[in-house]
Amino acid sequence: MSALKVPLALLMLTLVGCNAPAAAPTSTPTPVPTATLVPTATPAPAPTLAARQRTPEPTAQPSEVEDAFLTNIDDLIAEAADLSVTPCQDLAAVTQASPNLVPSVRGFASALKRIGTTQAALDTDAVRASLADLDHSMGELEGALSLCGIK
Repeated sequence: MSALKVPLALLMLTLVGCNAPAAAPTSTPTPVPTATLVPTATPAPAPTLAARQRTPEPTAQPSEVEDAFLTNIDDLIAEAADLSVTPCQDLAAVTQASPNLVPSVRGFASALKRIGTTQAALDTDAVRASLADLDHSMGELEGALSLCGIK
C-alpha cells in the first residue's frame, strides 16, 4: 500500500505545482534581438563580348568534323534504304503514323548536301562520294514512295 502512496504523492505535488500562481512580470523588459545588415558582395559583371572572344574555345579537328558529317550521311542513307525496301502497305502505315517522317528525311538530306558543298572542312573526296551515295539513296526512296502512291 505504501507503493501506491509515493506515486500519488508525486502526482499531487505535480498538480499543485501546475496550479501555482504565475510569476509577476518583471519591470525591466528583456532585450529583443535586432537584425544587423551584412553587406553582400555585388556580383561581377558578365564578361563583355570582347573578353569572351579572347578566350579560345576548343575546336574540333577537320578530320573529326568530316567523320561526324560522314556518320550523319551514313545514318540518313540507312534510313532512306530502310524506307525504300518497306512494302507499300507498311510504308503507307508508317507515313500516316508519322506524317513528318518523309519531309524530315528530305529536309535533312537537303541540309547535308548544302553544308557538304559550302564548308571547307568537308571539301574532300570522301564527302563528295558520300553525298553522291545519298543522292542515289534519296532517288530510290522517291521511287518507292511514288510506286506506293505516297507524296
